Amino acid sequence: MSVSFRQLTADDFDLYKNMETGLEDDYMLKVFDRLTTKGNALFGLFEDETLVAVAGYTLFAGEFAMLGRLRSDKRHRQNGYGTKITEYILNAARQTPSVKWIGANTELHNKPAQKVLEKIGLPHVITFYAAQASTLTPLMTGDTEWTIVDDRHEKRQWIEETYLNPSFEKSVFPYEAYYPFPARPSLFSDEKLDEMDCYINSDGTRVLFMWREVKGTEYLHVVYPWADFNEQPGLFETVDRSLQMLKAENPEALVWMDLTQEETDTLPADHPFDFPSPWMLHGMFKKEADSIEEANQMMDELEKELSDLNDLLDKNQDRLNTLSEQTNDLDSKI
Repeated sequence: MSVSFRQLTADDFDLYKNMETGLEDDYMLKVFDRLTTKGNALFGLFEDETLVAVAGYTLFAGEFAMLGRLRSDKRHRQNGYGTKITEYILNAARQTPSVKWIGANTELHNKPAQKVLEKIGLPHVITFYAAQASTLTPLMTGDTEWTIVDDRHEKRQWIEETYLNPSFEKSVFPYEAYYPFPARPSLFSDEKLDEMDCYINSDGTRVLFMWREVKGTEYLHVVYPWADFNEQPGLFETVDRSLQMLKAENPEALVWMDLTQEETDTLPADHPFDFPSPWMLHGMFKKEADSIEEANQMMDELEKELSDLNDLLDKNQDRLNTLSEQTNDLDSKI
């Protein structure tokens, strides 16, 4: 039996379809061709000619590689293939010149996936609750809505004063639903800023960002850079106005806010949000990963040198013991 890896193409769909993943509704069957093109890369682990595990990554903003889509054939589990394919795609992402950061998401209850990420050296960064609501009425107090900011330059200034400011309390930006990243200038292209609606409060000390997204459900994705959203008059009135405009087009639309555990604890008892299982973001910058690998290589080399030195010392000790025995024999003869 031989084990091999290769990047998959749309022509490998039947191989993937024949895997027994144990998933009743695997979305990858519907979008397999898309997952092998346009900023997506999917890789397979083969036992001889049989596809037994897959995983891949997607590039965001040209430099963030998010690992995921781990699947394995249940007939071939208990062989460590999940870790092996994840290690493989991690190395594939690291070898992509444009990639600066590599990460992955797991749900809080998915302990096996977290163990895999721990094994391949991706540390936990932050945990978010994807707070979702169809109405904001319980949080509204009738205060005046905030003022919209249309100027792209002003939006960028707010981003630089918050997420891109090294001294700001938050350093992870919710770029898309399910996909937060450490804030870097590449996340805030002109196109992204144009997509984001921006509002400031009456005294110009707080800012709010919102944009539309479709992740199965259509969402109004709301990003507020501070943790004091419950103390800001007019904030939820401003969000609700945009939500109602979206609901006029799609009555099933929801609000989405990425909240930490500490932020969820500040919500009033009658808040309207549902909290699905929280998501844990793992990852590191490629330079950190390269530094760790270099350190590991140096440790391996040092351990080998120490082992060789111990072997040499053992051999010298054996020689000394032999010489000592020979000397004792001479003394006894004299």
